[in-house]
Amino acid sequence: MDDDGDDPLRGLLTGATRSEPDPGEPLTDRILDAALGLFETFGLRKTTMDDVARASGLGRATVYRRFPSKAELVSGVLMREARRFFAELDQAVADVPGLEEGIVEGFAATVRISREQRLFNRLMTIEPDLLLPHATSAAGPLLAAARGYLAQRLRPVSADEGFDPELVAEILVRLTHSLSLTPAGLIPLDDDGARAFARRYLVPIVNGHRRPRPDA
Repeated sequence: MDDDGDDPLRGLLTGATRSEPDPGEPLTDRILDAALGLFETFGLRKTTMDDVARASGLGRATVYRRFPSKAELVSGVLMREARRFFAELDQAVADVPGLEEGIVEGFAATVRISREQRLFNRLMTIEPDLLLPHATSAAGPLLAAARGYLAQRLRPVSADEGFDPELVAEILVRLTHSLSLTPAGLIPLDDDGARAFARRYLVPIVNGHRRPRPDA
């Protein structure tokens, strides 16, 4: 029952896994917490369902009732991490006034949260051959999900501001994705530096994609 092949990420990114258990349910969170700690320490391949059962202090049957396969457990962990990422990002820009400042603060927050994402950074170190294909040549589903999230949040102001939320989201997502994969370079990654970069370069990009107002 433990063998999901050599790539436990495949099911998640191709949509092959079933719906995950309800988030926030105590036993589910206990299993996900145990799995997250093991994945960060040993990686995805070396962690077994038995390891997760022992680390969570639960029986195998309890773990398998909620996650019938390792691929579905991996999916559950990654989806919860994604929810945490987006919740933190939403909180960072919740009280920011205006589109331009929202982009500045959103970019700085995204860079910061990405740097602090322990599971992704750890897997990039110990299992890059497993993670990199899904983050590069096969990253279409991942980028589409991130673009959809950001476009949804840009859409309420896009009509008044006169820009295409999908296109602007695509630009911002691809830049931050590139920085997550290859942080070394000239773009500053500290909060103040990221804000200054976004204000000088990203805001003009968004402004350049605005449609002229009819009364202009």
